[in-house]
Amino acid sequence: MPKKLTVEDVLSDELKREMNLDTDTFAVIDDWDSVMNSVYQMPIEYAGYTNRIGDMKLLKEMVDTLEAADFDQVKRSESRKKQLAQFKKTLSMYYNVVFMKGKGKVGYGALIHFPKLKSSPDRSGGIVLAARIVVDGDRHRVSFERGKFDDFLVEVKPFINLLGDLYRQTRKM
Repeated sequence: MPKKLTVEDVLSDELKREMNLDTDTFAVIDDWDSVMNSVYQMPIEYAGYTNRIGDMKLLKEMVDTLEAADFDQVKRSESRKKQLAQFKKTLSMYYNVVFMKGKGKVGYGALIHFPKLKSSPDRSGGIVLAARIVVDGDRHRVSFERGKFDDFLVEVKPFINLLGDLYRQTRKM
């Protein structure tokens, strides 16, 4: 019997593909529609989403790493397609940040999911599933962290803006 695919599996697989784990380069994901369709088609379990966004350790690691600029290369990608035509009541966004230093790679991925959109989607609540993949030689470790938010504009958007600003600063170095 095949294993039931989970949201964690999709997030991990996309991050692994983006990190291009079998080479020393980055991959370019250009088919985000298929990733987001995969997410929309599977049931998302909400158990374990008790941490607040501001308490997420993986989010703090991303900010600290970008601030320290202690890496050789960095790449960010995102799927911010606001809505797929067939879905009107839910919304998902996907972000990646991948760092390389020497032969080591560390990738972070985050799926932001809004299960019930309000009339003003930016004021909706939801959950964040974050993943980290650390590559040591030919081995890698995957970890996940969950968080929740009540108001995207107040709780999540400031972190997205901060990470974007820090990323752009590293591009100017």
